Amino acid sequence: MGKVRLKSMFLVLLLVLFVFASVANYFGTSSSMHQQTEKELIEKGRVLSQQMNAVWSFMSANQDQLQSIARTEEGVYYGLHCAIVGRSIGAIFSQETNYTTRFVNFSPRNLADTPDDFESAALQAFKADSGVKEFYAFSEYGGMEVFRYSAPMEIQETCLECHGMPAGEIDVTGFPKEGWNKGEIGGAISIAIPLDVYRENERATVLYNLLFFSCLLLVFSVCVWIALSYLVTNPLRRLRHGIRQTQVGELDLRLAPGEASYEMRDLVQEFNEMSHKLGRVYTSLESQVLERTQQLSQANRLLEEQRSQLEEINSHLADENRYKSDFLAMMSHELRTPLTSIIAFANLLQKSASGQADPGIAEISHEIESNSQILLAIVNDILDMSRIEAGKAELNPEMVDFGDLASSLRDFVQPIADQKGIKVSYEVKNNVPLAFVDFDKLHHILVNLLSNAIKFTPCGGQVWVDISYEPVDATPTQTSSEPVDATPGPTGDTPTQPAGGFILLCVRDTGIGIAEKDLRDIFERFWQIDSSASRNYNGTGLGLALVKEYTTMHEGTVEVSSTLGEGSTFMVRIPRRQEGTE
Repeated sequence: MGKVRLKSMFLVLLLVLFVFASVANYFGTSSSMHQQTEKELIEKGRVLSQQMNAVWSFMSANQDQLQSIARTEEGVYYGLHCAIVGRSIGAIFSQETNYTTRFVNFSPRNLADTPDDFESAALQAFKADSGVKEFYAFSEYGGMEVFRYSAPMEIQETCLECHGMPAGEIDVTGFPKEGWNKGEIGGAISIAIPLDVYRENERATVLYNLLFFSCLLLVFSVCVWIALSYLVTNPLRRLRHGIRQTQVGELDLRLAPGEASYEMRDLVQEFNEMSHKLGRVYTSLESQVLERTQQLSQANRLLEEQRSQLEEINSHLADENRYKSDFLAMMSHELRTPLTSIIAFANLLQKSASGQADPGIAEISHEIESNSQILLAIVNDILDMSRIEAGKAELNPEMVDFGDLASSLRDFVQPIADQKGIKVSYEVKNNVPLAFVDFDKLHHILVNLLSNAIKFTPCGGQVWVDISYEPVDATPTQTSSEPVDATPGPTGDTPTQPAGGFILLCVRDTGIGIAEKDLRDIFERFWQIDSSASRNYNGTGLGLALVKEYTTMHEGTVEVSSTLGEGSTFMVRIPRRQEGTE
């Protein structure tokens, strides 16, 4: 519909209306002519029946005179009576007009007066209801279409001589009397009027009316078409031309109203006002655009100056950050040397005191060594984090046997676990293959996870270390709680599985657990569960941050699931690389 022109739509509408009106006119005229013909035929049947009744009444009234002239000199009656006269007049009338006129009865004295189906139905209707005075219908008669009309014939006083009482007595005509009484129905007048002339007149009238009506509709359609073009489509065409000119920037265009309807003149006026307003808005916009362009240029210059200042500030901050990292690295390195010496001398002192009787010296040397180890671990964490921030941390991959990695953990964390009576279990699955990874960084990851597990597990608890292998086509291991992925890939999804599968490093404990709201923050630097001055657990908050960094360097992921008061599970998934893999 959107691509059909208005004239075409009106043309289709006019054609539909023309066809509908023509069909309606045809059926309406046909029905009207049929009704008119029927009324005319009924009236004509009434007239003819009344004429025949008048003839019959005349013959009945003068029956005595007819009988006087219908007898011979010898007194013999030779048959001239009202029935013969009526039938003879009807026959003559039929010959002259092609009408058929008959006098019928159920028990006619003459077989020619035997009723057919239509006439039998008429006689039955007249005898069943004395109020019925006519009976008519369109039907076939004598091989052509006719209008059948029938009227009742009542018995009069003059009819009783031949048809009255007593029944069975032979009348003057030689027939037995029927025994009728005055006022009864003695028969019916049947008239058949041919319809060929009437049908021809109907067709001619319908055709004439249809032709006249079609010509009238055609003239009306042409007038509507001309009026539509003059009052609607032509003004719309000018308006469309004006809109196109406005689209290309000709905003000073004004349309003349022309000879159009009130609505179209009002629409043209509205268009001219719109064009005038658009011109003013366009002029105002040009000035505003110029003004905004100048302001934008000034803002760009200001932003450029601020960008230069920010670059200078960022440069200073980068220098300061580098100075800080260098300072921490240097201080950490300087602190490691005396701490290493302290640990060495504590060991010597512990060995020399082992043979002495005073147990206090051995305990003091053990405490010196233990605290020195803790301080050395803190210094190492700070030094490693400083290297990572400075971009100086690198992987040193080698072929690693994870059984050796698990064995190296025992000597490092077992003394701490023994102090709290915590049982640490190690299990390396038989299917774990060799992998090309950084031994020291994986060792650091497991040490930090084990240290945390031991630190946050009450005395008498238990810690498990499980190392397993996940092939490429295996489903990732899930823990009982919902895991939190702390090291997503570049797009936020878990890295795709490498050709060699994954090495799974799992550390579980029966410690105090972690609240759900803290699970996503525990890998942040310097974050601690209890950061108050009177906290129960010491540490710098860098252990899990280093776990995350070292895992990311291996392109792996670390997940944590925990239930408060029941324990935590940390799962590190490291892609298995073969030797020579970048």
